[in-house]
Amino acid sequence: MADLVVGRRVGLRPDRRRFGGLRAASWLVALILGFFIVFPLAQALLGLLGVTEATGADSPWEVVTSVETLRALLNTAILVVAGGAFAVVVAAGLAWINERTDARVGWLAEILPLVSMFVPSLAAAIGWVFLLDPEIGLLNALLRELAGLVGVELSRGPLDLFTWYGLIWCYGVFLVPFAYLAIVNGLRSMDPALEEAAGLSGAGPVKTLLTVTLPSLKPALGGAVMLVIVMGMALFSIPVIIGTRAEIDVLPVLIVEDVTQAYPVDEVSALSRSLILLAIVLLAGLIQRRLVGASKTAAFATIGGRAGRSGVVRLGRLRWPARLLMAGYVALAAVIPFLGLVLVSVQRFWQAEVDWSSLSFAGYGEMFERQTLREGLRNSLVLAAVCATVVVVFAVLVTHLVEVRRERAAQTFDSVLKAPAALPHIVFALALIAAFGGAPFGWNGTALILVTAYIVMYFPQAAMYATAAVQQVGRPLTEASTVSGVGDGTTLRRVLLPLMTPALIAAWALIFVLMSGDITASAMLASTRTPVVGFVMLDQWSSGSYPTIAALGVTLTVVSTTVVLFALAVRHRLRYDR
Repeated sequence: MADLVVGRRVGLRPDRRRFGGLRAASWLVALILGFFIVFPLAQALLGLLGVTEATGADSPWEVVTSVETLRALLNTAILVVAGGAFAVVVAAGLAWINERTDARVGWLAEILPLVSMFVPSLAAAIGWVFLLDPEIGLLNALLRELAGLVGVELSRGPLDLFTWYGLIWCYGVFLVPFAYLAIVNGLRSMDPALEEAAGLSGAGPVKTLLTVTLPSLKPALGGAVMLVIVMGMALFSIPVIIGTRAEIDVLPVLIVEDVTQAYPVDEVSALSRSLILLAIVLLAGLIQRRLVGASKTAAFATIGGRAGRSGVVRLGRLRWPARLLMAGYVALAAVIPFLGLVLVSVQRFWQAEVDWSSLSFAGYGEMFERQTLREGLRNSLVLAAVCATVVVVFAVLVTHLVEVRRERAAQTFDSVLKAPAALPHIVFALALIAAFGGAPFGWNGTALILVTAYIVMYFPQAAMYATAAVQQVGRPLTEASTVSGVGDGTTLRRVLLPLMTPALIAAWALIFVLMSGDITASAMLASTRTPVVGFVMLDQWSSGSYPTIAALGVTLTVVSTTVVLFALAVRHRLRYDR
């Protein structure tokens, strides 16, 4: 009995004095990631304060208080608040339908709310322009033709994308998947006992949702709000395409212009405006923690002693309307703009009326014939595949330190490694330029700075999946392995990884999609030497090569969707085999 007690204690407290190969590799990864987070941010801050060399005619205070900056800040806040509110409401509704009702449509429920993520945000924005341009938008032309059948003659419109309403709609659609991921994780982790008790007491589905489910989801809803603020404040692709023509300036566009269009680079203006974004995100985080309550698992709702899926709510006659509502949202958010891209990609040039007799694949031919376009597509896919793999491996190693070995130093350091999750990507990209763009590194415009940015920026998402996977496996299995004398490496390889693999595959697929369609960082870090899809599409947009832009967007969307579907199939097979 004494031996058993000692064994249990050894299992619960791994020997931290042993610095084996796995532990050494994990700490090395953590330290490297920490360096590439802390050093660039410190260099950017020191450069702004004048401790290191910086350029720019105006002082930071003059930049921050300028009319241009304040107007852009107000515009950004309006778009994020309005679009974010839309995203959280829609995401909460979709999550509830998929996780708590019989309107769930099998395995499709896992991807339908996320399909708008498969269309790169820049391609989606361009797709909406192709459809809703008031002069030559394809959908507007169709609506004008239908109006003419009933005697209403319209010379333009009737819809105009280049307005506040158009921008808010596009912001909201872009943010829905991120809010959905936070809320659906909360629902899956929430103890169903309270909902079941409400149902037994006679409360209907709507009353249960409003009085039990939503109040219990405060941490998850808070996490969703933080995600939409972080992503919305740094969103560049939609405002640069739609907002510029609508004459609605936002901070991310001004920051990118300070770096890419000013000569010499207006580093002071870019850094000063970036600090505004960072301050807003930090303030929002403090408010969220005060309202929701500081919690280590703020992205999850855990109430009571158990978690699991609750009894399915029977919607009765509302079952099919709920499904149609979800299908309608998917069509509006992803299918329709994708069709706009497809139609323009097979035309010789963009025009209001499709000439079905002269459809051509010339846009696709040009995409593969021109070296810059071909390299941009190849670089995006290769970088996304390689960096997603590296990020997932790094996440497993760091999570092993934090969740399995539970080293206090690692748990403290973990908060630093996940800081990019609360950092607008545009701010971090600018910090990388400040730290590594010039001498002695000279990384500006190279593949190395893109790889660094992708790995550091998307590490928190991979770590979230890895942490959830380890927590689902539970400590008893790892403790039993340790008690039996098996080393950390063997435990990870034979016990944890086989059980974590489905979640890690999902993480890899999500990160691949996000990296391959990245535009916020790519617009600042890529160059003609290392083109990626986002950089190339912006260049083609400015030159008016619309069929080629559409062909690039269609190709990347098809590849992303195929990768996700394949990953889901593999994950399903692994779960089934287990």
